[in-house]
Amino acid sequence: MALSPELKGRQLLLAAADEVRSRSEISDSRGRQVRWVAGEYGRALAHAEHPLTDDADAAALLARDAIDAYLALAARGELRVRRAARPESGEHSRQIRIEVLALLAQAMGVDADLPPQPDPARKDPVTKRARSLLRASLADLADRADALPGQIRMLAIGAMVADTGARSGELCACGINDLSPSMEEVRLVRRPQGWSEAEAYAEVLQLSGLCRAGLRRWLPERLALVERRNGSILALWVTLHGNHREGHPVPAGIPLQARGLARAWSQAVDAANATMAGEPSWTPLPTRMEQLRRGVSPKASPAPMRPDAERAAALLEDVARCGEELASARRSGEPGSTADLEARVAVRKAVREAWVEGVEHAVQLSVLADAGLDDNAGLAAAGWEPTLLAAVDCALGWGRASRQQAAAV
Repeated sequence: MALSPELKGRQLLLAAADEVRSRSEISDSRGRQVRWVAGEYGRALAHAEHPLTDDADAAALLARDAIDAYLALAARGELRVRRAARPESGEHSRQIRIEVLALLAQAMGVDADLPPQPDPARKDPVTKRARSLLRASLADLADRADALPGQIRMLAIGAMVADTGARSGELCACGINDLSPSMEEVRLVRRPQGWSEAEAYAEVLQLSGLCRAGLRRWLPERLALVERRNGSILALWVTLHGNHREGHPVPAGIPLQARGLARAWSQAVDAANATMAGEPSWTPLPTRMEQLRRGVSPKASPAPMRPDAERAAALLEDVARCGEELASARRSGEPGSTADLEARVAVRKAVREAWVEGVEHAVQLSVLADAGLDDNAGLAAAGWEPTLLAAVDCALGWGRASRQQAAAV
């Protein structure tokens, strides 16, 4: 979409940002960076130390002297909207600004005279020894009855990163539907850096006992937070405290963003490093999750990005049939019998296969309710983790759904 030649200065930057953000290949995180840089550069035009004013055209905005002046002001923290304890920004922020300026120049249809970007130094991944000690530290935390919500959340996140090598954006995109009913597996949509949305792909990965223990502790904490917002949030990771986004106050219990996750992770790692400082051969863990992620080589199996309608229908028929057999075995009053055990194994397999295909938990629970498994005990026999059930119930507005309530969904 061509920009109006009448646009100048700040309005031109904002219009170019809107054009860039409208592209399908631009991720949400990159879109936020584009909006940030455009707004920041717009404020630079009103600064006494910048050579341009708000009537500058595209060529002037993207000339080298104007760009250098903007980057210098931004590096000193002169363009922040809110005050910060450490207003200066580092080399990483500078690189992001330059990358975004290249996108804005493309949207404006001009060539930008950008500063050269050195290749970033590749950091070594965390060693197996350090990851093992991290798991031990997280395991100790899992056993503490007095752990705080922030510690519990980072226990679950840290264990999931150690199991899956997930990026922060991939974790933030994870919802309760991405946990298998037994919480033994997780489905992640992989979005490698530099890939477009069209190149994303889904995987199913095994979760360790430590991660499952962390999730069992986190989900009740999450439930208490999202219930304050009528419980309809499906995101697995939510905020613990109220905050501000784009200048507006937001309450606790909303989906966690990648930047907030990175801050929370850094705080948790600082605490772990302080605790483990006296451990022989201990190497302090990096406060950036990226280095921990690089040291992980998980085993994964492919999963569809979205369910195939015909296959999903066939899998749900299996869920219904196996659910009816388990309900019948339970009504016989012989728990632990061969028929009961075989029915449990069959329904758990059917439920898992439907989940891998991408069938949402609410749909499966509706089918199982029709089959006669409409209480917590019956669903636990079918392999459902009780803490996950509570999260799904809350998101759907159920208590523990009766058969009639579930069938109406």
